[in-house]
Amino acid sequence: MIRKPTCTTTALVVLAAAEILLWIPAYAAGTADAVAAETAFFRGSHLLSQNQFEQAIDALEEAAKLAPDNSRYANTLAIAYNNMGLKLVKDGKLADGVTALAKAVKLAPDEKEIRANFINAALQGLEGTGKKVSTEERIPAMRSLLEVEPNHALGKKALVALLNNSAVAKGRKGDHQGEMAELQEALSLDPNNAKIRKNLGIASYNLALSKGKAGAVTEEIALLRQAKEFGAGEAAVSEALARALSNQAVAKGKEGDLAGQIELLKEAHAVAPNDATVTRNLATALNNHAVAETSGLKVSEKIAALDSALKLDPKNTSVRTNLSRIYVAEALKDYKKGSFDKAIEVLEKALKIDPENKVVQRNLVAAYHNLGLKKGEEQDHEGEIRYLRKALQLAPLNKTLKTDLATAYNDYAISFVNKGDNQKAKLNLTKALELDPLNKEIKANLTKVEEKLGGKPKEAKSGPQKKAKTQ
Repeated sequence: MIRKPTCTTTALVVLAAAEILLWIPAYAAGTADAVAAETAFFRGSHLLSQNQFEQAIDALEEAAKLAPDNSRYANTLAIAYNNMGLKLVKDGKLADGVTALAKAVKLAPDEKEIRANFINAALQGLEGTGKKVSTEERIPAMRSLLEVEPNHALGKKALVALLNNSAVAKGRKGDHQGEMAELQEALSLDPNNAKIRKNLGIASYNLALSKGKAGAVTEEIALLRQAKEFGAGEAAVSEALARALSNQAVAKGKEGDLAGQIELLKEAHAVAPNDATVTRNLATALNNHAVAETSGLKVSEKIAALDSALKLDPKNTSVRTNLSRIYVAEALKDYKKGSFDKAIEVLEKALKIDPENKVVQRNLVAAYHNLGLKKGEEQDHEGEIRYLRKALQLAPLNKTLKTDLATAYNDYAISFVNKGDNQKAKLNLTKALELDPLNKEIKANLTKVEEKLGGKPKEAKSGPQKKAKTQ
């Protein structure tokens, strides 16, 4: 049962106040505040003795304000709050009563009876303790308890449960804002509570839907991110978040903020990787950003963006074309510097991306051709033949390539003759003659080699010749 402090102290205070009033003429100049404080204290003490708590508190508050260091004023004010709090609790006004008792504890923290009254009153807010009290009364009572006793385990546990139940009820009535506020408060008290986290996720999702309908996309996204963080309705939340992010990305694109658009679409794709629309939109955004004149991207960054776009949407012809165009431009820079190897490496990438691109094919043929001739000048016959054959595979009707490749085989054959390996010389001269059947020099060389091998010279076939097989 709640204990109520006696009014013995109050009665003593009243008598002291009356005696002080008799001494008023003896106060020195400048003590008007002290006189006013004692007068207010006397009035408050008198009202308190008559259980007129509100009027007593007003007067005692005035006295304490005028003389904040006077412990007698503070203690008497604490008794007034205590007694009023006990009456309010008795009258069924638990929240107001506990609030008054909490003020009493703050004014007189060392008074054990006042603290005990406060805790007992606050605990009436628990289910099954004392008479039935509404949730609306219990919650502020528990809050007041934790303000005074922050580590009160039972009070904290009770408040978490009360807030959760109240929030769920608010959510059912459509008050998602109130639901969110109470669940967030509950989570701050018990951060690892799985039930609270789940309910907060659901509340975030429901509030997000209403924000989305109202056109508040930024708030909608923030709430959906929170819902996903708390693991509420994974599939539905992911779908809603991806949709909201995509919608905001469209708006960013219209504003010309391509970088912002891409970031939003990347997040949407991470949330819903199997959403075909999100995937295509991200690929398109990456492509547009890469080719935009105002993007300020380096060539390497453009290539990286287009590579990513192509992985997302392999059938996107615009991405293929744009990426191969950049590769060709870079290859031409290397080509002009005489770096045929680098040019070929880049052009081969372009051809792999866009096999039917005639510009890429023509440039790669030229690069293969020139590198092949360079290898021939260096007496690297195998390298010369290898690159000329690659060029001919891309341009099989090119007569110049056929002639140059035939010459390369002929030169390679001569190197074998000089080594005494007539068999390999014959093999290469035969390939040369297939490419250039009217070349008299090749014919003569083949005849000489066959004579050395003891065989009869073969006549070159007339008419169309079979294309040389690849090595």
